Amino acid sequence: MEINQPLRDRITTAICHALEPDPAVLAAWEGGGAAFGAVDGYSDIDVNVLVDVEASVDLLYAAAEASLEAVSPIVANHLVPPGRYYKLRDGGEFLLVDLSFFRAATDAHVLQVERHGPARPLFDKGDWLHPRPLDEAALAAKRDQRFRELRTWFVISQSFVRKAVLRGQDVEALACFWGYTLKPLADLLRIRYCPVRWDFGMRYLDRDLPAHVHDQFRDLAFVPDIAGIETNLPKASAWGAALLCELDPQAIRVRRGL
Repeated sequence: MEINQPLRDRITTAICHALEPDPAVLAAWEGGGAAFGAVDGYSDIDVNVLVDVEASVDLLYAAAEASLEAVSPIVANHLVPPGRYYKLRDGGEFLLVDLSFFRAATDAHVLQVERHGPARPLFDKGDWLHPRPLDEAALAAKRDQRFRELRTWFVISQSFVRKAVLRGQDVEALACFWGYTLKPLADLLRIRYCPVRWDFGMRYLDRDLPAHVHDQFRDLAFVPDIAGIETNLPKASAWGAALLCELDPQAIRVRRGL
């Protein structure tokens, strides 16, 4: 699909012209697909803005919205923390503007290249957009907490899926298969293959997993009916249980002879 680059440029230019003069605004950059060099005709515009502690985010959103209206009328907006999505009349079916504000004093983690990709600068009033170091200890602590939760709950919770299947509750079975099996399995696969983005869920899964692992997960996820859930549930459950054993810290120490 062809990228509507002129409109993308007009949108980012308008936002920058509205926000850059404000002394409380320090820098702005594109993230998302732009940070990973993956912009295509379906991509949003992810505009991230770094502000100081004194900044009024409500006023900044108002200024940005006025600038967007000058490019194309806003037909809808929706709050999805940490930002807001805007739908423009001239943006076609897929182009949305995702505008987020971050405090320099507390939110610099959004500039961690390992997790979010290199920032694509729009403007920088100082050296604000240099990559921030990854807090590996904090990341590992949250990741280990999630692993401990899954070690306790993953195998047990598969019973929710199984009983929905046995009762013939196809919609509930699908919801349970997604919630209790596939999403936790994705977390375990990320912990195994992409620990730096262990908490990204299904986002970028095709990039972050080895191709054969992604294909195996995809084949388990796409089920045509309740019979498909019944067939794939034991495979997915066994895979998750195997990953729990593989990733268990004590088992790792034993394998390393420690």
